[in-house]
Amino acid sequence: MAIPRIRTAARLGLCVVTVIACPLVSTSAAAERPHNLVVPKDYSTIQAAVDAARPGDRITIRPGVYREQVVIGKNVSITGSGDRKTTIRAPRTLAPGDDGGTSIVEIHNGASVSLSQLAVSGPGSGTCDNGALGSGIRVLGGARLDLGHAAVTHITDTPAAPCFRSANAVFIGDLPTGTGSATIHDTKITGYQGAGVVVLNEGSTATIERATVTGHRKLSTDGIEFVAGAVGRVTRSTVSDNRCREPDPGCGPDFFNEIQHAGIVADTPGTVVQDNRILNNQVGIYVVGGAINIGRNDIQRSSYVGIALQDGSFTVRKDRIKGGVHGVAVVAASVDTNAVLDDVRITRTSAAPVQTFECCGFTATATVQP
Repeated sequence: MAIPRIRTAARLGLCVVTVIACPLVSTSAAAERPHNLVVPKDYSTIQAAVDAARPGDRITIRPGVYREQVVIGKNVSITGSGDRKTTIRAPRTLAPGDDGGTSIVEIHNGASVSLSQLAVSGPGSGTCDNGALGSGIRVLGGARLDLGHAAVTHITDTPAAPCFRSANAVFIGDLPTGTGSATIHDTKITGYQGAGVVVLNEGSTATIERATVTGHRKLSTDGIEFVAGAVGRVTRSTVSDNRCREPDPGCGPDFFNEIQHAGIVADTPGTVVQDNRILNNQVGIYVVGGAINIGRNDIQRSSYVGIALQDGSFTVRKDRIKGGVHGVAVVAASVDTNAVLDDVRITRTSAAPVQTFECCGFTATATVQP
């Protein structure tokens, strides 16, 4: 049942003389007070509640599985009953969103949206030719997301459809134009087919804190990506199990001719990667372009390299790297590259702890400081 809006006397043209006779201020304030819309008590679906909400309203979702696609273009907060109790699940058919892709939840139109205490879950049932699941949560059109105490899981198709830019758990920003931003905290992101979090395009940002991002155990995945000019922060998070898996013939250890999947990828100065646990990835951290703040990460059991630093000037401080072929790789592919390793401890690698890779006449150097 929709909650009726309060009709003020001012709208009815009755206030003429005194404040006592017509308390405009208090009545107007009451009219602007946010409402709390409850699903399914007041509205049977989340989308119906979103459509009825005014900017600033709150939507509370009771326990249950809500099999629907939700599109949000206004400032609202949506709170479930816990990520194991309230789930927004992909319907059998997904309609394309603003970018032509499909998502379970889309936030657009410059909206500022809070999602908490709920899960967003696949799988989808499409194919690359017809309605493949593009993302769990899509943020574009200048919108902003606050995602906390939540889960995004099973973001894949059944069977898996390996489409371009497909099945990313949280996808922020757009190309060739368009931005989005997000704060993701205290959230579990698991079982995605593409990447856990993608932040795309200059002007797009994300802060990721106390999150758990775990790749799919049967598919090639990346954990967190800041690409094409996007920047952000990843702190106090655990990122694991992102690597090449069969069949993926383009993957391999050759930085110049093959693909490596990584826990965290960044290509823009200003990104911060600190105080994280990064486990069981093909490459723990892979950064390009220099001036990316890396420090105090615990990186273990990378199958190739703990940290790869490519094409720029880098300083890495107080990371702890255990296992892998190399602890740190310094890669010069398009410019001379240099790296300063300040109190970086590397143990139990199967080859040289620090290795340089050079191509096309460019040089790579590494300076190790105690």
